[in-house]
Amino acid sequence: MNLFARLKVWERFGRLMNSKYGVWFINTFRSAVELLMKPIAAGEEGKAPPFTPFTKSLSEAKVALVTTTGIYVEGQEPFDVDAALGDSTFRAIPSDVEVSALRIAHTHYPHERAEEDINVIFPVQRLRELVEEKAVGGAASYHYSFGFDLHVKELVNPASGTAHEVARALKEDGVDAVLFTPG
Repeated sequence: MNLFARLKVWERFGRLMNSKYGVWFINTFRSAVELLMKPIAAGEEGKAPPFTPFTKSLSEAKVALVTTTGIYVEGQEPFDVDAALGDSTFRAIPSDVEVSALRIAHTHYPHERAEEDINVIFPVQRLRELVEEKAVGGAASYHYSFGFDLHVKELVNPASGTAHEVARALKEDGVDAVLFTPG
């Protein structure tokens, strides 16, 4: 067991971030990042940001869920919650998974509501209902889950990043739209 695990660093960090001081810190940090990133996010002056309009009817679209809530299926390897910078891997969740088999490996948000109803963070049953009602054309073969991670380069590297690997899998599955749920 490593030092981070023995000292319960991430568990304590998660509790701190969910306290009133943590919320204040997060809001202050977010405001500063937004201010500093505004020139970068705005793109080149006079140019519209890249945008691809969604032209397909949602009732004909195949939809996938992608989450950063640390969801995994019992029997899969849980995310490494003791890693100093998080875990940049992902888990493929079969579309027809039994929700009773879903587990959470994430230390940076409280799990109580999600443990009562997993759809709060991973709305797989709600997606199935929309498919049954024909409001959505279909569900992807697999949905994808990431855990807490600070390895941004390992996620977004075009050649080897896990986010790109998931994007390729979604494309191969013919997914038209993705619903992202944050953790």
